[in-house]
Amino acid sequence: MDPEGLKDELICAVCLQVYQDPVILPCQHSFCLKCIERVWVHTAGPGRFECPQCRCRFDPRPSLKRNFTLCDIVEKYNHSQPPAGHVMCDYCDSNPNPAVKTCLKCEISLCSLHLKPHLQNKAFSGHTLIEPVSDLTDRQCPDHKDPLIFYCKDDAKCVCVSCAIIGKHKSHTLLSLNEAQAAIKEELETEIKKLQEVQQNCSSKQRGLERSETEVKNSKQLLSRVTESQKVTDPDVPEFTLNLSNIFQLIQERLNGCEKYHSDILEIIMPASTKYRGPLDIMPPPHSPSGTALRIAAGISRRTGISQGKSSLSLDPKTANCNLVLSDDLRSVTWTERKQFSLLYPKRFKHYPQVLCSQSFSSGSHSWDVETDGNECGIGIACGTVEREGRNSFLGNSNKSWCLYCGFSYLKAWHNSQFTDLPLFPSKPRIRVQLDYEAGTLSFYRVTDSVRYLHTFQTTFTEPVFPAFYCGRKCLKLLN
Repeated sequence: MDPEGLKDELICAVCLQVYQDPVILPCQHSFCLKCIERVWVHTAGPGRFECPQCRCRFDPRPSLKRNFTLCDIVEKYNHSQPPAGHVMCDYCDSNPNPAVKTCLKCEISLCSLHLKPHLQNKAFSGHTLIEPVSDLTDRQCPDHKDPLIFYCKDDAKCVCVSCAIIGKHKSHTLLSLNEAQAAIKEELETEIKKLQEVQQNCSSKQRGLERSETEVKNSKQLLSRVTESQKVTDPDVPEFTLNLSNIFQLIQERLNGCEKYHSDILEIIMPASTKYRGPLDIMPPPHSPSGTALRIAAGISRRTGISQGKSSLSLDPKTANCNLVLSDDLRSVTWTERKQFSLLYPKRFKHYPQVLCSQSFSSGSHSWDVETDGNECGIGIACGTVEREGRNSFLGNSNKSWCLYCGFSYLKAWHNSQFTDLPLFPSKPRIRVQLDYEAGTLSFYRVTDSVRYLHTFQTTFTEPVFPAFYCGRKCLKLLN
Protein backbone atom coordinates (compact mmCIF):
# COMPACT_ATOMS: atom_id res chain seq x y z
CA MET A 1 0.00 0.00 0.00
CA ASP A 2 1.40 3.40 -0.99
CA PRO A 3 0.63 5.88 1.81
CA GLU A 4 1.41 8.87 -0.43
CA GLY A 5 -1.26 7.76 -2.87
CA LEU A 6 -3.81 7.75 -0.06
CA LYS A 7 -3.03 11.27 1.18
CA ASP A 8 -6.47 12.59 0.16
CA GLU A 9 -8.05 9.82 2.25
CA LEU A 10 -6.02 10.87 5.31
CA ILE A 11 -7.49 14.38 5.60
CA CYS A 12 -9.84 15.21 8.49
CA ALA A 13 -13.02 16.90 7.19
CA VAL A 14 -12.97 19.39 10.10
CA CYS A 15 -9.37 20.69 10.27
CA LEU A 16 -8.43 19.67 6.67
CA GLN A 17 -5.11 18.28 7.96
CA VAL A 18 -3.72 14.73 8.18
CA TYR A 19 -5.53 12.85 10.97
CA GLN A 20 -4.21 13.06 14.52
CA ASP A 21 -5.55 10.37 16.89
CA PRO A 22 -8.34 9.42 14.44
CA VAL A 23 -11.60 8.07 15.91
CA ILE A 24 -14.55 6.51 14.07
CA LEU A 25 -18.27 7.22 14.52
CA PRO A 26 -21.11 4.69 14.13
CA CYS A 27 -21.74 6.16 10.63
CA GLN A 28 -18.19 5.01 9.70
CA HIS A 29 -16.82 8.56 9.23
CA SER A 30 -13.54 9.35 10.96
CA PHE A 31 -12.22 12.59 12.50
CA CYS A 32 -9.37 13.78 14.71
CA LEU A 33 -10.30 13.15 18.35
CA LYS A 34 -9.86 16.83 19.30
CA CYS A 35 -11.74 18.02 16.19
CA ILE A 36 -14.94 16.03 16.81
CA GLU A 37 -14.93 16.89 20.54
CA ARG A 38 -14.53 20.62 19.72
CA VAL A 39 -17.39 20.46 17.20
CA TRP A 40 -19.72 18.75 19.66
CA VAL A 41 -18.93 21.24 22.43
CA HIS A 42 -20.22 24.13 20.26
CA THR A 43 -22.97 22.51 18.18
CA ALA A 44 -24.48 19.52 19.99
CA GLY A 45 -27.65 19.96 22.02
CA PRO A 46 -28.54 17.86 25.08
CA GLY A 47 -28.83 14.22 24.09
CA ARG A 48 -28.19 14.96 20.41
CA PHE A 49 -24.87 14.67 18.57
CA GLU A 50 -24.30 14.97 14.83
CA CYS A 51 -21.67 13.80 12.33
CA PRO A 52 -20.15 16.94 10.68
CA GLN A 53 -19.82 15.06 7.38
CA CYS A 54 -23.11 13.21 6.78
CA ARG A 55 -25.21 14.98 9.48
CA CYS A 56 -26.26 11.63 10.95
CA ARG A 57 -27.61 12.20 14.49
CA PHE A 58 -26.86 10.05 17.54
CA ASP A 59 -28.74 9.86 20.82
CA PRO A 60 -27.17 9.36 23.29
CA ARG A 61 -23.58 10.48 22.60
CA PRO A 62 -21.71 7.63 20.89
CA SER A 63 -18.43 6.33 22.22
CA LEU A 64 -15.39 7.57 20.26
CA LYS A 65 -13.47 4.42 19.29
CA ARG A 66 -9.97 4.74 17.91
CA ASN A 67 -9.65 3.83 14.22
CA PHE A 68 -6.60 1.54 14.47
CA THR A 69 -6.51 0.81 10.73
CA LEU A 70 -6.39 4.52 9.92
CA CYS A 71 -3.80 5.11 12.65
CA ASP A 72 -1.44 2.59 10.99
CA ILE A 73 -1.86 4.22 7.57
CA VAL A 74 -1.23 7.70 8.98
CA GLU A 75 1.88 6.46 10.77
CA LYS A 76 3.23 4.92 7.53
CA TYR A 77 2.45 8.14 5.67
CA ASN A 78 4.29 10.26 8.24
CA HIS A 79 7.32 7.97 8.13
CA SER A 80 7.36 8.10 4.32
CA GLN A 81 7.83 11.89 4.31
CA PRO A 82 11.45 12.94 3.78
CA PRO A 83 13.06 14.66 6.82
CA ALA A 84 13.87 18.34 6.51
CA GLY A 85 17.43 18.60 5.12
CA HIS A 86 20.18 20.81 6.52
CA VAL A 87 20.93 24.13 4.81
CA MET A 88 24.58 24.01 3.72
CA CYS A 89 27.17 26.81 3.68
CA ASP A 90 27.47 28.57 0.30
CA TYR A 91 31.18 29.42 0.88
CA CYS A 92 32.47 25.92 1.55
CA ASP A 93 34.03 24.54 -1.68
CA SER A 94 34.37 20.89 -0.76
CA ASN A 95 32.74 18.90 2.01
CA PRO A 96 30.38 21.82 2.87
CA ASN A 97 29.42 22.33 6.50
CA PRO A 98 25.87 22.99 7.75
CA ALA A 99 24.94 26.68 7.77
CA VAL A 100 24.21 28.41 11.10
CA LYS A 101 22.88 31.70 9.69
CA THR A 102 21.51 33.14 6.43
CA CYS A 103 22.30 36.75 5.44
CA LEU A 104 19.30 38.50 3.86
CA LYS A 105 21.54 41.23 2.41
CA CYS A 106 24.07 38.91 0.77
CA GLU A 107 21.41 36.23 0.10
CA ILE A 108 23.78 33.45 1.19
CA SER A 109 23.95 30.88 4.00
CA LEU A 110 27.07 30.69 6.19
CA CYS A 111 28.67 28.08 8.45
CA SER A 112 30.20 29.07 11.79
CA LEU A 113 33.64 29.59 10.17
CA HIS A 114 32.50 31.79 7.28
CA LEU A 115 30.08 33.70 9.54
CA LYS A 116 32.91 35.36 11.51
CA PRO A 117 33.45 38.29 9.03
CA HIS A 118 29.75 39.17 9.34
CA LEU A 119 30.11 39.26 13.12
CA GLN A 120 33.49 41.05 13.34
CA ASN A 121 33.73 43.32 10.27
CA LYS A 122 31.90 46.66 10.59
CA ALA A 123 31.20 46.60 6.84
CA PHE A 124 28.62 43.86 7.52
CA SER A 125 27.04 45.53 10.57
CA GLY A 126 23.93 46.52 8.61
CA HIS A 127 23.30 43.02 7.29
CA THR A 128 20.33 41.09 8.68
CA LEU A 129 21.08 37.52 9.85
CA ILE A 130 18.33 34.95 10.31
CA GLU A 131 18.05 31.22 10.98
CA PRO A 132 19.24 29.19 7.95
CA VAL A 133 16.79 28.91 5.06
CA SER A 134 17.30 27.29 1.69
CA ASP A 135 14.89 29.47 -0.27
CA LEU A 136 14.79 33.27 0.18
CA THR A 137 11.99 33.85 -2.31
CA ASP A 138 9.38 34.31 0.38
CA ARG A 139 11.74 36.65 2.25
CA GLN A 140 11.91 39.13 -0.63
CA CYS A 141 9.54 41.95 -1.54
CA PRO A 142 7.55 40.91 -4.63
CA ASP A 143 7.63 44.52 -5.91
CA HIS A 144 11.25 45.55 -5.28
CA LYS A 145 13.03 42.17 -4.76
CA ASP A 146 14.64 43.58 -1.59
CA PRO A 147 14.74 41.66 1.71
CA LEU A 148 11.76 42.10 4.02
CA ILE A 149 13.08 43.84 7.15
CA PHE A 150 10.05 45.80 8.45
CA TYR A 151 6.53 44.90 9.59
CA CYS A 152 3.68 47.22 8.52
CA LYS A 153 1.28 47.36 11.47
CA ASP A 154 -1.50 48.99 9.40
CA ASP A 155 -1.60 46.29 6.71
CA ALA A 156 -0.26 43.41 8.88
CA LYS A 157 2.48 42.39 6.41
CA CYS A 158 6.26 42.45 6.04
CA VAL A 159 7.79 45.10 3.76
CA CYS A 160 11.20 46.13 2.43
CA VAL A 161 13.11 49.44 2.72
CA SER A 162 11.85 50.66 -0.65
CA CYS A 163 8.22 50.05 0.39
CA ALA A 164 8.83 52.08 3.55
CA ILE A 165 10.54 55.03 1.79
CA ILE A 166 8.96 55.39 -1.64
CA GLY A 167 6.28 52.70 -1.71
CA LYS A 168 2.69 52.58 -0.56
CA HIS A 169 3.71 51.95 3.08
CA LYS A 170 5.75 55.15 3.58
CA SER A 171 3.11 56.81 5.79
CA HIS A 172 2.25 53.66 7.76
CA THR A 173 3.37 52.53 11.21
CA LEU A 174 6.43 50.30 10.78
CA LEU A 175 8.12 47.97 13.27
CA SER A 176 11.31 45.97 13.06
CA LEU A 177 10.79 42.24 12.67
CA ASN A 178 12.05 41.68 16.22
CA GLU A 179 9.64 44.29 17.61
CA ALA A 180 6.75 42.77 15.66
CA GLN A 181 7.69 39.28 16.86
CA ALA A 182 7.74 40.46 20.48
CA ALA A 183 4.36 42.21 20.12
CA ILE A 184 2.70 39.20 18.50
CA LYS A 185 4.23 36.90 21.12
CA GLU A 186 2.80 39.10 23.88
CA GLU A 187 -0.66 39.02 22.25
CA LEU A 188 -0.53 35.22 21.98
CA GLU A 189 0.54 34.88 25.61
CA THR A 190 -2.38 37.10 26.64
CA GLU A 191 -4.81 34.96 24.63
CA ILE A 192 -3.34 31.80 26.16
CA LYS A 193 -3.94 33.20 29.66
CA LYS A 194 -7.54 34.00 28.72
CA LEU A 195 -8.05 30.48 27.38
CA GLN A 196 -6.58 29.02 30.57
CA GLU A 197 -9.04 31.11 32.62
CA VAL A 198 -11.88 29.86 30.43
CA GLN A 199 -10.69 26.30 30.90
CA GLN A 200 -10.61 26.72 34.68
CA ASN A 201 -14.07 28.27 34.62
CA CYS A 202 -15.40 25.37 32.55
CA SER A 203 -13.86 22.85 34.94
CA SER A 204 -15.50 24.62 37.87
CA LYS A 205 -18.88 24.62 36.12
CA GLN A 206 -18.49 20.96 35.24
CA ARG A 207 -17.95 20.11 38.91
CA GLY A 208 -21.04 22.17 39.76
CA LEU A 209 -23.07 20.27 37.18
CA GLU A 210 -21.92 16.97 38.60
CA ARG A 211 -23.06 18.07 42.07
CA SER A 212 -26.39 19.23 40.62
CA GLU A 213 -26.83 15.90 38.87
CA THR A 214 -26.37 14.10 42.20
CA GLU A 215 -28.90 16.39 43.88
CA VAL A 216 -31.42 15.79 41.06
CA LYS A 217 -31.12 11.99 41.54
CA ASN A 218 -31.88 12.45 45.29
CA SER A 219 -34.88 14.67 44.33
CA LYS A 220 -36.18 12.00 41.95
CA GLN A 221 -36.05 9.43 44.73
CA LEU A 222 -37.96 11.75 47.08
CA LEU A 223 -40.57 12.46 44.40
CA SER A 224 -40.98 8.73 43.82
CA ARG A 225 -41.64 8.15 47.54
CA VAL A 226 -44.16 11.03 47.62
CA THR A 227 -45.97 9.61 44.59
CA GLU A 228 -46.14 6.19 46.23
CA SER A 229 -47.59 7.77 49.36
CA GLN A 230 -50.52 9.09 47.31
CA LYS A 231 -51.67 5.54 46.70
CA VAL A 232 -52.19 4.91 50.46
CA THR A 233 -55.59 6.01 51.82
CA ASP A 234 -56.78 6.15 55.43
CA PRO A 235 -60.56 5.50 55.78
CA ASP A 236 -60.69 7.37 59.13
CA VAL A 237 -59.26 10.59 57.65
CA PRO A 238 -60.95 12.75 54.97
CA GLU A 239 -59.43 11.91 51.61
CA PHE A 240 -56.74 14.34 50.47
CA THR A 241 -54.97 13.77 47.16
CA LEU A 242 -51.63 15.36 46.34
CA ASN A 243 -51.63 15.33 42.55
CA LEU A 244 -48.10 15.76 41.18
CA SER A 245 -48.73 14.29 37.74
CA ASN A 246 -49.32 17.66 36.08
CA ILE A 247 -47.24 19.89 38.36
CA PHE A 248 -44.60 20.53 35.72
CA GLN A 249 -47.27 21.45 33.17
CA LEU A 250 -48.78 23.96 35.63
CA ILE A 251 -45.38 25.47 36.37
CA GLN A 252 -44.66 25.78 32.64
CA GLU A 253 -48.00 27.53 32.05
CA ARG A 254 -47.36 29.94 34.91
CA LEU A 255 -43.85 30.75 33.62
CA ASN A 256 -45.19 31.26 30.10
CA GLY A 257 -47.67 33.80 31.41
CA CYS A 258 -44.94 35.63 33.37
CA GLU A 259 -42.67 35.83 30.33
CA LYS A 260 -45.48 37.18 28.14
CA TYR A 261 -46.28 39.76 30.81
CA HIS A 262 -42.61 40.77 30.97
CA SER A 263 -42.45 41.01 27.16
CA ASP A 264 -45.55 43.24 27.06
CA ILE A 265 -44.09 45.54 29.73
CA LEU A 266 -40.85 45.87 27.73
CA GLU A 267 -42.85 46.89 24.65
CA ILE A 268 -44.46 49.70 26.69
CA ILE A 269 -41.43 51.05 28.57
CA MET A 270 -38.74 50.46 25.91
CA PRO A 271 -37.04 53.84 25.10
CA ALA A 272 -37.88 55.29 21.72
CA SER A 273 -34.19 55.20 20.78
CA THR A 274 -34.27 51.39 20.74
CA LYS A 275 -37.20 51.23 18.31
CA TYR A 276 -36.51 51.44 14.60
CA ARG A 277 -38.05 54.46 12.86
CA GLY A 278 -35.93 54.76 9.73
CA PRO A 279 -32.58 56.47 8.97
CA LEU A 280 -34.01 59.99 8.53
CA ASP A 281 -36.17 59.95 11.68
CA ILE A 282 -33.37 58.89 14.04
CA MET A 283 -30.87 61.62 13.01
CA PRO A 284 -30.51 63.91 16.14
CA PRO A 285 -30.28 67.73 16.11
CA PRO A 286 -26.94 69.09 14.78
CA HIS A 287 -25.71 70.39 18.17
CA SER A 288 -26.60 67.43 20.40
CA PRO A 289 -23.75 65.18 21.72
CA SER A 290 -25.16 62.14 19.94
CA GLY A 291 -25.40 64.19 16.77
CA THR A 292 -21.63 64.71 16.92
CA ALA A 293 -21.03 60.98 17.10
CA LEU A 294 -23.34 60.33 14.14
CA ARG A 295 -21.73 63.00 12.05
CA ILE A 296 -18.33 61.45 12.62
CA ALA A 297 -19.68 58.10 11.43
CA ALA A 298 -21.23 59.81 8.41
CA GLY A 299 -17.91 61.49 7.65
CA ILE A 300 -16.15 58.14 7.60
CA SER A 301 -18.87 56.83 5.31
CA ARG A 302 -18.49 59.79 2.93
CA ARG A 303 -14.73 59.24 2.51
CA THR A 304 -15.09 55.54 1.79
CA GLY A 305 -18.16 55.70 -0.38
CA ILE A 306 -20.45 54.17 2.24
CA SER A 307 -24.02 55.42 2.48
CA GLN A 308 -24.53 57.96 5.29
CA GLY A 309 -27.78 56.33 6.48
CA LYS A 310 -27.39 54.70 9.91
CA SER A 311 -29.90 52.12 11.17
CA SER A 312 -30.88 51.80 14.84
CA LEU A 313 -31.33 48.11 15.58
CA SER A 314 -32.47 45.88 18.43
CA LEU A 315 -32.20 42.12 18.80
CA ASP A 316 -35.36 39.99 18.64
CA PRO A 317 -35.63 37.70 21.74
CA LYS A 318 -38.16 35.49 19.93
CA THR A 319 -35.46 34.40 17.44
CA ALA A 320 -32.57 33.92 19.91
CA ASN A 321 -31.15 30.43 20.38
CA CYS A 322 -31.53 29.02 23.90
CA ASN A 323 -27.75 29.31 24.50
CA LEU A 324 -27.78 33.08 23.94
CA VAL A 325 -28.37 35.78 26.57
CA LEU A 326 -29.55 39.20 25.37
CA SER A 327 -28.85 42.43 27.27
CA ASP A 328 -31.71 44.44 28.77
CA ASP A 329 -31.48 47.05 25.99
CA LEU A 330 -31.46 44.27 23.34
CA ARG A 331 -28.18 45.60 21.90
CA SER A 332 -25.74 42.89 23.02
CA VAL A 333 -25.74 39.09 22.89
CA THR A 334 -23.57 36.67 24.88
CA TRP A 335 -23.12 32.91 24.45
CA THR A 336 -23.46 30.67 27.49
CA GLU A 337 -23.06 26.92 27.81
CA ARG A 338 -26.18 26.71 30.02
CA LYS A 339 -29.44 26.72 28.07
CA GLN A 340 -31.81 29.53 29.04
CA PHE A 341 -35.49 29.01 29.79
CA SER A 342 -37.46 30.20 26.76
CA LEU A 343 -40.84 29.78 25.10
CA LEU A 344 -41.07 27.60 22.02
CA TYR A 345 -41.49 30.38 19.47
CA PRO A 346 -41.54 29.05 15.87
CA LYS A 347 -39.04 31.78 14.84
CA ARG A 348 -36.40 30.71 17.40
CA PHE A 349 -33.16 29.15 16.07
CA LYS A 350 -32.89 25.65 17.52
CA HIS A 351 -29.53 24.15 16.53
CA TYR A 352 -27.10 27.08 16.23
CA PRO A 353 -26.33 30.10 18.51
CA GLN A 354 -27.96 32.66 16.21
CA VAL A 355 -30.33 35.64 16.55
CA LEU A 356 -32.02 38.13 14.20
CA CYS A 357 -32.85 41.79 14.71
CA SER A 358 -36.46 42.91 15.11
CA GLN A 359 -36.08 45.28 12.14
CA SER A 360 -36.12 44.25 8.48
CA PHE A 361 -35.25 46.08 5.26
CA SER A 362 -37.04 45.83 1.92
CA SER A 363 -35.70 48.97 0.23
CA GLY A 364 -33.10 51.72 0.52
CA SER A 365 -29.52 51.80 1.79
CA HIS A 366 -28.67 51.02 5.44
CA SER A 367 -25.55 50.48 7.55
CA TRP A 368 -24.81 49.38 11.12
CA ASP A 369 -21.68 48.76 13.21
CA VAL A 370 -20.99 45.68 15.34
CA GLU A 371 -18.22 45.20 17.91
CA THR A 372 -16.96 41.63 18.40
CA ASP A 373 -14.17 39.87 20.27
CA GLY A 374 -13.05 38.22 16.98
CA ASN A 375 -13.72 34.77 18.40
CA GLU A 376 -16.15 32.47 16.55
CA CYS A 377 -18.75 35.01 15.54
CA GLY A 378 -20.77 35.73 12.41
CA ILE A 379 -22.30 38.98 11.09
CA GLY A 380 -24.71 39.18 8.15
CA ILE A 381 -28.34 39.20 7.05
CA ALA A 382 -31.06 36.60 6.51
CA CYS A 383 -34.48 36.46 4.88
CA GLY A 384 -37.45 36.12 7.19
CA THR A 385 -38.20 32.72 5.63
CA VAL A 386 -34.77 31.26 6.50
CA GLU A 387 -35.08 27.85 8.17
CA ARG A 388 -34.85 27.82 12.00
CA GLU A 389 -33.57 24.28 12.50
CA GLY A 390 -31.40 21.79 10.64
CA ARG A 391 -28.34 22.30 8.48
CA ASN A 392 -29.81 25.03 6.27
CA SER A 393 -30.57 27.19 9.30
CA PHE A 394 -26.81 27.82 9.71
CA LEU A 395 -26.20 31.38 8.45
CA GLY A 396 -24.66 31.23 4.97
CA ASN A 397 -25.60 27.58 4.38
CA SER A 398 -28.57 28.43 2.13
CA ASN A 399 -29.54 30.97 -0.51
CA LYS A 400 -31.54 32.89 2.10
CA SER A 401 -28.63 34.09 4.27
CA TRP A 402 -25.29 35.87 3.84
CA CYS A 403 -22.65 35.95 6.60
CA LEU A 404 -19.08 37.04 7.42
CA TYR A 405 -17.50 34.63 9.96
CA CYS A 406 -14.59 35.75 12.20
CA GLY A 407 -12.33 33.50 14.28
CA PHE A 408 -8.82 33.29 15.74
CA SER A 409 -7.47 31.62 12.60
CA TYR A 410 -10.01 32.39 9.87
CA LEU A 411 -12.12 35.06 8.18
CA LYS A 412 -14.70 33.70 5.72
CA ALA A 413 -17.53 35.13 3.61
CA TRP A 414 -20.29 32.46 3.43
CA HIS A 415 -23.43 32.15 1.24
CA ASN A 416 -25.38 29.20 -0.18
CA SER A 417 -22.91 26.67 1.34
CA GLN A 418 -20.02 28.35 -0.50
CA PHE A 419 -17.33 30.35 1.31
CA THR A 420 -14.44 32.67 0.41
CA ASP A 421 -11.33 32.94 2.60
CA LEU A 422 -10.38 36.54 3.45
CA PRO A 423 -7.20 38.08 4.99
CA LEU A 424 -7.16 37.96 8.79
CA PHE A 425 -7.10 41.04 11.03
CA PRO A 426 -6.32 41.56 14.76
CA SER A 427 -8.80 40.56 17.43
CA LYS A 428 -11.63 42.70 18.85
CA PRO A 429 -12.63 44.26 15.52
CA ARG A 430 -15.41 46.70 14.78
CA ILE A 431 -17.27 45.64 11.65
CA ARG A 432 -19.45 47.94 9.53
CA VAL A 433 -22.19 46.37 7.41
CA GLN A 434 -23.54 48.27 4.37
CA LEU A 435 -26.74 47.07 2.67
CA ASP A 436 -28.02 48.51 -0.62
CA TYR A 437 -31.30 46.66 -1.22
CA GLU A 438 -32.05 47.91 -4.76
CA ALA A 439 -28.45 47.39 -5.93
CA GLY A 440 -28.41 43.90 -4.36
CA THR A 441 -25.13 44.45 -2.49
CA LEU A 442 -24.05 43.57 1.06
CA SER A 443 -20.59 44.93 1.96
CA PHE A 444 -18.39 44.57 5.06
CA TYR A 445 -15.70 46.93 6.34
CA ARG A 446 -13.26 46.85 9.26
CA VAL A 447 -13.42 50.11 11.23
CA THR A 448 -10.42 51.36 13.25
CA ASP A 449 -8.87 54.81 12.82
CA SER A 450 -9.71 54.28 9.18
CA VAL A 451 -12.18 52.13 7.24
CA ARG A 452 -10.86 49.07 5.39
CA TYR A 453 -12.91 47.18 2.80
CA LEU A 454 -13.31 43.43 3.43
CA HIS A 455 -15.88 41.82 1.09
CA THR A 456 -19.10 42.36 -0.93
CA PHE A 457 -21.91 39.92 -1.72
CA GLN A 458 -23.74 40.65 -5.00
CA THR A 459 -27.27 39.25 -5.39
CA THR A 460 -30.91 40.15 -6.07
CA PHE A 461 -33.11 40.51 -2.98
CA THR A 462 -36.70 39.28 -3.42
CA GLU A 463 -37.99 39.57 0.15
CA PRO A 464 -37.28 41.59 3.31
CA VAL A 465 -33.98 40.84 5.06
CA PHE A 466 -33.05 41.02 8.76
CA PRO A 467 -29.62 41.74 10.29
CA ALA A 468 -28.41 38.38 11.63
CA PHE A 469 -25.68 37.25 14.02
CA TYR A 470 -23.89 34.04 15.03
CA CYS A 471 -22.35 34.13 18.53
CA GLY A 472 -20.15 31.11 19.19
CA ARG A 473 -18.28 32.55 22.19
CA LYS A 474 -18.30 35.64 24.36
CA CYS A 475 -20.41 38.45 22.92
CA LEU A 476 -21.49 40.71 20.05
CA LYS A 477 -22.58 44.32 20.54
CA LEU A 478 -24.50 46.70 18.26
CA LEU A 479 -22.80 50.10 18.37
CA ASN A 480 -25.12 52.50 16.48
